[in-house]
Amino acid sequence: MGGPGLPCVHCGLCLDTCPTYRVLGTEADSPRGRIYIMEGIRDGELEFDDEAALHLSRCLGCLACESACPSGVSFGRRIEEFRPRLAERTGSTRRWQDLARKAYTSDALVDAGVKVASLLDRAGLGGVRRKVPGLGLLPGSLPGSQPSSSAGVSPLRRSTSHQPLRARARVAVLTGCVADRVLPDINRDTVEVLQRNGIEVVEVAGQQCCGALALHAGLTSDAVELAAANANALAGSDIDFVVTTAAGCSAMLRDYAHVLAGTSAAGRGEELASMSRDICELLVEIGFDAPARPLEARGNVAFHDACHLLHAQGISSAPRRVCEVALGRAPVDLGENAICCGSAGSYNIDHPVLSAEIGARKAELARERKATVVAVANVGCMLQIGQAVALAGLPTLVKHPVQLLAEAYRRSDTGA
Repeated sequence: MGGPGLPCVHCGLCLDTCPTYRVLGTEADSPRGRIYIMEGIRDGELEFDDEAALHLSRCLGCLACESACPSGVSFGRRIEEFRPRLAERTGSTRRWQDLARKAYTSDALVDAGVKVASLLDRAGLGGVRRKVPGLGLLPGSLPGSQPSSSAGVSPLRRSTSHQPLRARARVAVLTGCVADRVLPDINRDTVEVLQRNGIEVVEVAGQQCCGALALHAGLTSDAVELAAANANALAGSDIDFVVTTAAGCSAMLRDYAHVLAGTSAAGRGEELASMSRDICELLVEIGFDAPARPLEARGNVAFHDACHLLHAQGISSAPRRVCEVALGRAPVDLGENAICCGSAGSYNIDHPVLSAEIGARKAELARERKATVVAVANVGCMLQIGQAVALAGLPTLVKHPVQLLAEAYRRSDTGA
C-alpha cells in the first residue's frame, strides 16, 4: 500500500472505527483492506471479481476511518472514485440495489410504503413488517411516530409560525427527497424554529435532491446533474443561507465545489457550498432563544452523532447545544458515538442484513442507557435507529434536535 496521496502506514488505527470490520472481523472489510483491494485492482495485481466487489460495496462511506487516521489518508475520495466501477457490474445484488433505488426515489412508492407500514402496524403486524427490507425502516403508526404535518405541501406552508417583521437573515430550506416524505415534521419544525428566531424562510423553486444518494450509488453523472440544478436554483437567489436537516445533504452541498468542478455550474456550486449550513449549526452560529419552559422529558435523552456531521463536517457540539437548550439539561451520549448506525444513505436498503446487525448495537446501547429518547440530527439515522429499537422491543422514541426545540417552544406557548 502507499503511493502518492495515500500515505497509509498500516497502523490499523482505523479498524475498530469501521462498522463492517467490527461485525465481520475480516481485513478485506476494513478500510485498510479495501485500500489494498483498490490499489491491487488499479495496479493489475488483483482481479476485479465478485469477491472484491462485495468487500468494496460493503463500505458504508461513514468516514470514521478518516477521523481515526493519523496519516490523513483520504479514504472517502478513493472509494468515491471507485463506486462508478461498482455500479457498472451486474448480478443479483446490483439488480436489487437498482430496484430499491427506483422505489425510494419515487414519491408515489414512498407514500404507498408509509401507508402500508401504518396499516400493518394497526393490524398488529408491526413486528413482522419491521423485518422487511425497506418497509421496516418506515416510521409507521407506532406511538410518537405519527407526523402532524403532511408531505406534499411545502414546509413553509405547513408552518404555524409567522414570518418576522424585521428579519435577521433570509434562509431557504433544502427539503430533500425521501426525507420530507417519511418524516415531514422535521422540515416543518425547522421552518417554525427559524421564524420564531427572527429568520425569514423563503421558498426557492427548482431545488432537487442533493445528489448524495446517486453519488453513493456510483451514478456520478446523475449526481452532477442534480447538484448543478440546485446550484443554479439556490446560489442565484436572494438568500443568506441554505439549511438542511439531513447530515448527508449538508455534507453533499458543502462538497459541491468538488462535485461540480470543471462544469459550467462550478462557480455557483462553490457559492452554494459556502452558504450551506446544518440547521443546528446555523442556530448556534447566529444565536437562538431558549424556550420559556424546557421540554419535560422523562428518563435519559441520549444523543448520537450522525457520521456526515461528525466525520464529514466536524460538527458535534451544535446539535448537543440545541438539545440542551430544548431540554434544560445536557443529553447523555448514546455511546460509541463515532461508530456509524448502519444507515449511510441507502446502505440499509442495499445491504439490509449487515445494516440491521450494525443497527442492533445501537438498540443495545439505548437499552444500556435506559434512553427514553434518542436524539440524532439526520433522518436516515432516525429511521435506522427507530427500526433497531422497535425490533428490540424498546419504547424509545427517536427525535431530531430541532424537533425537541420546536416542541419546547409549542409547550411553552400553551403552558402544557
